[in-house]
Amino acid sequence: MYTNIGYLSDPNIPLCDMTKPIVVTSCGLYRLKTREILSTWRPNGRSDFQILYVASGKCHFYFSGLEQVVSSGHMVLMQPHQEQHYEYFLHEKPEIYWIHFTGNQVKSILRQYEIPLDDPVFYTGDSIVFANLFNEIIYELQTNRIGFDELLVMYLRQILLLAQRIRREKKPSISEFMQKE
Repeated sequence: MYTNIGYLSDPNIPLCDMTKPIVVTSCGLYRLKTREILSTWRPNGRSDFQILYVASGKCHFYFSGLEQVVSSGHMVLMQPHQEQHYEYFLHEKPEIYWIHFTGNQVKSILRQYEIPLDDPVFYTGDSIVFANLFNEIIYELQTNRIGFDELLVMYLRQILLLAQRIRREKKPSISEFMQKE
């Protein structure tokens, strides 16, 4: 399995900072190479928000015990204390980016970008731009350079804004068009 992960603090301590509007606490990429299955099950969820972006392949999510297969170009929003149960299978070639964030204005920020709070799975399109932004967030978390915490929020907002744009326009991105051609 290939992983590339960055944390704001100790990865074993869930950070829930309610003193700021939004704070990015961790971000990563999972790509199965030889491991047959990667399963996550948190019956009580976490205390923060999480977005997972299926960059390629598929991921199997279980909401209220019902399986939903999520394919590339979709994001999944996990809210605080929501049960998290999902699996990746090697044969489906998953490449999944994820980000955890918290703050005292997260729900209003998600609403601002029209991220659905009542339906966890939403289409955002296959775009290398999302992968690049997630990789930038990972890098900033790993290096902690001057102003990194502000950049983290800016990159997350850019992800949310691009997701909003794609959902509103309902047009394939240039990369989707080129892939089809």
